[in-house]
Parts: sequence; structure tokens; C-alpha cells
Amino acid sequence: MTFTHAASETSSIRTPEGQTLSLGDSYIDMQNRLHLSPSSMITHELQEGKKHYLAMDYTYEVENMLYTITIVNDQVKKIEWLNTDQDIHKDQITKE
Repeated sequence: MTFTHAASETSSIRTPEGQTLSLGDSYIDMQNRLHLSPSSMITHELQEGKKHYLAMDYTYEVENMLYTITIVNDQVKKIEWLNTDQDIHKDQITKE
């Protein structure tokens, strides 16, 4: 799933149960704290300088928010969020 509008990055999010998920947390931490199934998961290559990594993007829908959490080397590398109520409609969000 990709956002046709720019998503915002953050260093942490609060889960529906009130726990915090932050950059650097493990994949297991993400699963244990979110207690949700992702609406999508894609694998892609992430390049940082000359290094290439296998990255997995997990997208979760929570109320009016879409969260995309990028996992690299079993750790949360990036968290993006998009409020689906702010000037966009679900038909502007495309799946790839």
C-alpha cells in the first residue's frame, strides 16, 4: 500500500491498548503491543549509502489512521502515519 499523499514520520506511536511502539523496538515487540493483523505487508530493498537491506512494511488501520511500520533486521526502522480523515479519501490510497 502506498500513500498518494505524503505520510508523516514519527519516532513512536501509541497502540490501541495504550502501549508505546518506538523506533528501535523489535518485530516481536511490535506484534505483542499492537495485537492486530496488518492490512498489508510488502517486502522491498532499502538502501542507506552503499548498504542494501531487506525491509518489510507492515500497514495497520486503526480507527481513522493508517500506520506503516518498516522493519529492518528485526527492528522498527521507520514509522509513518496518515490520518484518513484529513482532506483525503480512501480511494486516493492505492495498493501496489
